[in-house]
Amino acid sequence: MATHPEWATKHKKKGTELRLIGGRYYLYEVTSKWDPEKKRPKKITGKLLGRITKEDGFVESEKAKLRRQSLSLSKLTVKEYGITSFIFGHLGEYETLLKKHFPDHYKQILVLAYGRLAHHSPMKNIEFHYHHSFMSEIYKGLNLSSKHLSPFLREFGARREQIVAFFKEFKSDKDNLLFDGTDLLSKSKLMGITQYSKSKKGTYDSLTNLMFAFSVDLQLPVYYRLLPGNIKDIKAFKLCLEELNVKDAAVIADKGFYSQKNVERLLDGKLKFIIPLKRNSSLINYQKIESSDKKSFDGFFNFQGRIIWYYSYAVDNLKMNVYLDERLKTEESNDYLNRVKSLPDRYNMEDFYVKQYHFGTIAMLHNTDKDPEKVYVNYKSRMQIENMIDVFKNILEADSSYMQNEQALETWMFINHIALHWYYRIYQLLVKFELTKKFSPMDFIIFLKEVRKVKANGVWNTAEITNKTQKLLDMLNIPIT
Repeated sequence: MATHPEWATKHKKKGTELRLIGGRYYLYEVTSKWDPEKKRPKKITGKLLGRITKEDGFVESEKAKLRRQSLSLSKLTVKEYGITSFIFGHLGEYETLLKKHFPDHYKQILVLAYGRLAHHSPMKNIEFHYHHSFMSEIYKGLNLSSKHLSPFLREFGARREQIVAFFKEFKSDKDNLLFDGTDLLSKSKLMGITQYSKSKKGTYDSLTNLMFAFSVDLQLPVYYRLLPGNIKDIKAFKLCLEELNVKDAAVIADKGFYSQKNVERLLDGKLKFIIPLKRNSSLINYQKIESSDKKSFDGFFNFQGRIIWYYSYAVDNLKMNVYLDERLKTEESNDYLNRVKSLPDRYNMEDFYVKQYHFGTIAMLHNTDKDPEKVYVNYKSRMQIENMIDVFKNILEADSSYMQNEQALETWMFINHIALHWYYRIYQLLVKFELTKKFSPMDFIIFLKEVRKVKANGVWNTAEITNKTQKLLDMLNIPIT
């Protein structure tokens, strides 16, 4: 039996075989298999592991190295980390507030909101996204299966009082609140709140209505309320104000909100308000515009490069401001005249002569101490709530619901409310660092989704981050560790 040198035999371990071939030592895998004919084990030589030299010791073969690395990679655990890190690192107050108002369910709400923001996920897919994110390491063992979520959605949605208490955490003294409504397409025929009605688009469908409030000061949505599909915004206005307990804020409404009753409700609540009127309102006096004499106006100001003329007068102890944007007047006049030519069955000169003094105007009824320019600027901020509704419907893809229960629908809306908050907090961050021309909030979310944690040998490490993502994180002063 050949005797091998110690420097070679010391590398031989259980399950390996040392071979001398052409004056060189090699190490192979070796196993045994019972041979029934010979009634004894039979040696089976496996794959080459590497060579052994006196100078270098054991040198692993390239193929063995690849096999080992492949086996190691198959044991890696990879999870999304960027958005999770941002939520807990930069939006930590939401965990605190949700825990305060919903101590038994704050974890589920945070995970569900994560799924809506990061993946626009329906409830049935939330469990998948939870297990593939670092959320599942921070909040271990949550049961988010469809079977478990259904009773949770119904139970949580019955807590409207606690939900409203959460809304009030985001109130600001003497805030300007924008109110607006939209409709939500419902796939359920089991809820009384779903009614066959006319949508904002002019079509008829099974709808649930939503009333929103948006804070101009905080730049955040601060309230929502679900309404039956056949109850329009104006009828629900009073209860929304009472539920939100608005006192010091100025309510900036849309044209559809004006009615004598709504004005009385606002006055009874001692609220400040700015309400635009439809151009055919009998409360609007167009005589100064009809005279075409600018001397009769009170003055003008510049708004985003446009000259806005205005005059004011009193209406039943309230103030009326009438504004004229002459550039808009020309645009609307030309548009109407083009329609007279192209659609003579619907537009005619007689109507043009009636409307000519209305073009380019807007009239606002209010009871504030703001000067006419400030009233105008505040009203123009209404675009923010319209943009918010667009985000809700088209970015978060929340324009329809499959919920089969009113309480479940309430929970679904609250989850989207949190996701909306996070979207606007990202937008505020981009505004702060003057990056809105280069990146949108969705760009930010996409970049962060690429940041992952990798678990190898029981230890979590942050995976490599692309240069583009790292550059954005550096510009926003957001460390990801």
